[in-house]
Amino acid sequence: MESVVNLSPSNRFPVLTGNSQCFTAVAAIVASIALSSPAPANKITFETANTGLFTGPITEDGFIYSKLSGTLLVNPLLPGNPGKDAEGTISGGGVLKIVLAGGGNFNFNALDFSAFDLSGTGSQTLKVEGFLGGSSVAAEQYTLANTKVFNPKYDTWTTEAASVLAGKSISELDVTLNANIVGSGSLFNESIDNVVLTPVLAQIPEPASLALLGVAVVGVSCVRLRRRRPSAA
Repeated sequence: MESVVNLSPSNRFPVLTGNSQCFTAVAAIVASIALSSPAPANKITFETANTGLFTGPITEDGFIYSKLSGTLLVNPLLPGNPGKDAEGTISGGGVLKIVLAGGGNFNFNALDFSAFDLSGTGSQTLKVEGFLGGSSVAAEQYTLANTKVFNPKYDTWTTEAASVLAGKSISELDVTLNANIVGSGSLFNESIDNVVLTPVLAQIPEPASLALLGVAVVGVSCVRLRRRRPSAA
């Protein structure tokens, strides 16, 4: 005949209390995993910059952008994607420099690129280069066929994602915005908008990793607690 094991009230209470504490701890850790997320990305839209010839520096969403060399332009409301954009000018274009406000490293994620030529023929290649401590890390190159449409905006806007720079820590991002050289007989320019960047956080364990470790520790503790529960009277 099977025997029925009943815990006395005095023995049953510690077991129930221990189980409840285990379930509560695990639930709290699982909730922390659900709430943990990677560092949010920042975006430069050029909307806060004055239109016309651009030098900077301008601070937007935690980053500073400025002219490194050449001649740059922040175009007004029509050509961007949407709103304003950054372009090279007819004097040969220039290089836009982006750094993290306050210093530090970051990742380049993506940007919107458009290529314009008054003739609508040919193509342009955009160069995006990352640096760390003054040394080049890698350079992206994106090529687009030219458009001659600019009303209400350029119609070749394309989101270009990081490839060779993906996941690499950099302290400076240089974007070369080529444009026609006076007297060359060709009117073209490269334009960018919506530059997406992510600051690199301090090298500490990610919340999700810590939470998973916590689940393991609590789980082991719960197993030990159940093994040590009082025997039947």
